[in-house]
Amino acid sequence: MGSKRDEPERLEAARLAAHLQPRLQEQGVRRVTITWVNHAGSTLVKVVPLERLAAVARDGVGFSPVSDAWRVDGVPDPAHPQAVPDGDLRLVPDLRALLPIESESGWAWAPADRWCRDGSLYPLDQRGFCHRMQTRLKAAGVEVTMGFEIEWVVASPEADRSPAPAIAGGPYGADRLVNGFDYVAALSACLDAAGLPWLQIHPEYGPGQFELSLAAADPLTAADRQIVARLLIQRITHRFGWQAMFDPLPDPAQVGNGGHLHLSVHRQGAPLLEGGDGAAGLPSAGEGLIGSLLHHLPALLAISCPLAISYDRLKPGCWSAPFQAWGVENREAALRLIPAAADGAPAHLEMKVADLSANPYLVCGSVLALIEEALGQPRPLPAPVVGDPSLMPTPPERLPASLEVASEAFASCRPLASAMGERLHHSLVATQHAECRRADTIKEASHGDRL
Repeated sequence: MGSKRDEPERLEAARLAAHLQPRLQEQGVRRVTITWVNHAGSTLVKVVPLERLAAVARDGVGFSPVSDAWRVDGVPDPAHPQAVPDGDLRLVPDLRALLPIESESGWAWAPADRWCRDGSLYPLDQRGFCHRMQTRLKAAGVEVTMGFEIEWVVASPEADRSPAPAIAGGPYGADRLVNGFDYVAALSACLDAAGLPWLQIHPEYGPGQFELSLAAADPLTAADRQIVARLLIQRITHRFGWQAMFDPLPDPAQVGNGGHLHLSVHRQGAPLLEGGDGAAGLPSAGEGLIGSLLHHLPALLAISCPLAISYDRLKPGCWSAPFQAWGVENREAALRLIPAAADGAPAHLEMKVADLSANPYLVCGSVLALIEEALGQPRPLPAPVVGDPSLMPTPPERLPASLEVASEAFASCRPLASAMGERLHHSLVATQHAECRRADTIKEASHGDRL
């Protein structure tokens, strides 16, 4: 995908759609869901009939740029620079990523890139940013694979802020799996039918909580898979008369939902997280990479944990990793190194400080930008933490405890500002400020109710 969508590229997209259409019809597909994700992490959608797919692949469908001014509650923030009625963008589906998500009901899905009417890529397009960073690293001989974990609570439909779990059973318990056999079977069958590779599903620690681990892929595909997997989870949960809650903290009295990111890195075919003489077998480039990611983690937090309530989840002693620390197989470290011998997979790094309120394209693109910076400017790696960091005689530095503090770090982070470009970076800072104002209004209203 280049920065300009010229006529030959548009015609080629139309030809690809025309080629796909007969096969999709045979599979029962009658309509295509096109999604994009705004700054607030909300997945937005337009639906087109299959017979229009070639035209849409060529010309896109329209939507206002205002969507990036929306807060998580769908209300546009009047102070946001995108909160204007002017302009139009073209949502162009990426047909290479198209999946028949529920062909028996006639549905397929494709992610969209947002283009300006003159054929240039919209500077604020989050998926385009992720793609651009992936392409830049690949051109430099750097291959990154990523995969998301998705945690959610299966709750009764009347659940609000204190969800009533719809499936009983203990933490990681076989009893919860037995009680939810039909649900998990339906979900796994749906994932298989959509051609979405997954590694495991299991009951999580919290009441009614489950986790799905998706197979690793290139970063853009990993972000796409996270979006479509969440749609399928919602669809299956709704079929059972329940609701899927992905909120960072559905119940303040329980653990929250994470959206952890796993990644591995190779340069010129050589792994950067194993095979060296450093800590835990890290080569020097891998040490510098983790050291740089660790250094910029406060800024990255504003992208990976973008809601005010995200920071209520990041508490010591809850295995949510609120410290600026790394460790080897340490689940209280913000960056957890998983050596190659652990599960047969290549050595990889888990970023635990991420939740599902984040835009996955921004998360993946931002991590890629910091990897690019790290390979050119590696930073020293401190010793790994062992045990619970909060119990250490001198605990590591705490990560930002609020979105306000994380946003300040993000606003001053040169590598992210340079990679994103001024417009996208400035727009995201405005979105973070809007979320802080929204949260403050809720707190003030709650305080007034108690008086």
